[in-house]
Amino acid sequence: MILTYHKTSSDIVLCLSGYLNNVKKANKNIYMKKNSIKSITSVRLNVILFISLLCFDLFAQEVNQTTQAHLREAEVALESYNYKKVAAAYENAANSSGDVNITKQAAWLADSYHFNVQALSLAERWVEIDASSDSALLFLINRQIDTNLIIAAKENLKKLLARNEGQADEVFLAVFPFLTTKDQEKLNKLINYFVKIYHKSSYVKYAYATSLMQSGDYDKALSYANSAVALDSSWEKPKLLVARILLLSGKNSEAIDYVARYIGDQINPSSESRLELALLYMSSERLEDALGQVSQILLEKNDQSAAIRLMAIINFRLDDYDAAWIDFNELLENKSYPMDALYYMARINEIKGNTIKAIQLYSQVNSGANAIYSQRRVSNLMVALDKRDAARVHLKRFGQKHPKFTQEMLIAEADLLQGLGKNSEALTLYRDLIHSYPNEYKFSFRYAEILLSEGRNSEALKEYAILAKRFPGNATILNAYGYLLTDYSKDYKKAIKLIKKALKIEPDNPAIMDSYGWALFRLGKYDQALKELKDAYNVYKDPEIAAHIVEVLWEKKQIEEARNFYLNAKESFPDSSYLIKLNNKFFDSGES
Repeated sequence: MILTYHKTSSDIVLCLSGYLNNVKKANKNIYMKKNSIKSITSVRLNVILFISLLCFDLFAQEVNQTTQAHLREAEVALESYNYKKVAAAYENAANSSGDVNITKQAAWLADSYHFNVQALSLAERWVEIDASSDSALLFLINRQIDTNLIIAAKENLKKLLARNEGQADEVFLAVFPFLTTKDQEKLNKLINYFVKIYHKSSYVKYAYATSLMQSGDYDKALSYANSAVALDSSWEKPKLLVARILLLSGKNSEAIDYVARYIGDQINPSSESRLELALLYMSSERLEDALGQVSQILLEKNDQSAAIRLMAIINFRLDDYDAAWIDFNELLENKSYPMDALYYMARINEIKGNTIKAIQLYSQVNSGANAIYSQRRVSNLMVALDKRDAARVHLKRFGQKHPKFTQEMLIAEADLLQGLGKNSEALTLYRDLIHSYPNEYKFSFRYAEILLSEGRNSEALKEYAILAKRFPGNATILNAYGYLLTDYSKDYKKAIKLIKKALKIEPDNPAIMDSYGWALFRLGKYDQALKELKDAYNVYKDPEIAAHIVEVLWEKKQIEEARNFYLNAKESFPDSSYLIKLNNKFFDSGES
């Protein structure tokens, strides 16, 4: 199996996405100085508008001609979607002007476009120009984490903590939500250092547990969350975090019992704890129980917006779209959770067949967890209306206006082209991305996938071979290359060698376990193959793994067991193409 699995279901992510950031916030009246830590995200506006206004403003002043020329170059490059040139021109403008605002925006653009080395260089320049700025230092810390300069990030974070009033561990917790690195594992390394320093701090252990949870290390996260609870039993946040970790690790009932007992022990339970319990009920499809908790919050007139949001989502899940619409519209009018409101209102319109209105609403979802999905829906709906050119233009324009999503919109554009049968254009787009981002493997990965879909197997395998050499420690690449060698060549020994390397890196990854079992099957080692495949299926129920198990059983002449396994899998995955192919290949029972 090529793709790495995800333990968290999309439904849980959808329900919890609006709350994951809140779990970072303290509940102990921790306040920063009025002008201290500021989120760098506050400067994230429409980049086209910003460049235009900045150029106008600077040209009205006595700004040197070199800076003006670079800013004009950035504007022209943006219109032609040449993002690498935009970032380079902006960096040149920053270097030629010495202006802190231009430097700040150049750094932000480079980071948004994922040009990490360039963003780091500009972050260093920003700190040099504005040495007293906490925002500048925080931005530099994040870019140092991105580029794996953990020791430098640690020293700068210590400096940032020392600058601000209050206990260092309290300041750390206030800073934690603004550590917005793209690599959670690297952030964990940084926070672990401060855990060792402040080993008796519930704040730091809470932050570490949150970060571990977000990276999927639930066992370790639970340990540190419980440690935070033990250090300060009066603080509610770590207790709610324990429940969240239990939920994400698949222990729904245990999570519900934990929070229900906690609420039962309180004279006046907080709205936060009731919201958490409502979310837990939702994750177990106990929607009426979830509504009960939300209704209690509304009766107590606490945290009204959060409760209305959750009630709206529950009504949506109950298919009561009219009630959900009223709630989401109220949120939108009150400017509370506007992106969630727009997203769900768009979905309601799509469900009701109001395609044009759905497109209008999806188009406005320009931030948050649903932004990428929403713009893909806009594109797909436009294609359904036979507006193919408009669908592509929409993705390009959205990525142009919102640099944070530029890469994802380019990928969406390539997917659109592929779906329209324009593989050559999709390949050209990925070649450009590979050129712009040589250190990011995902574009080469997708490029090779298109080659495979066209039957250009030898070219695809060459791409994977290059990737495996460039990223020898990447389990996803090693697994994919090994799996494809298994299916598209007879070099099974090399395939097994690659997959074993991947297993050493991620020993419990069922996708890699499946690949190993499949390679063993190709080598004729049926007993060992069956064991590995069944182990993979026990970790993650997947139709492709199930199909592999059936094939092995069939080759072992265990026909009845193969049939029974197939029928059970088909009941769980009735529309799986893998199982449909098996039916046609082996059973020929007339099922579709």
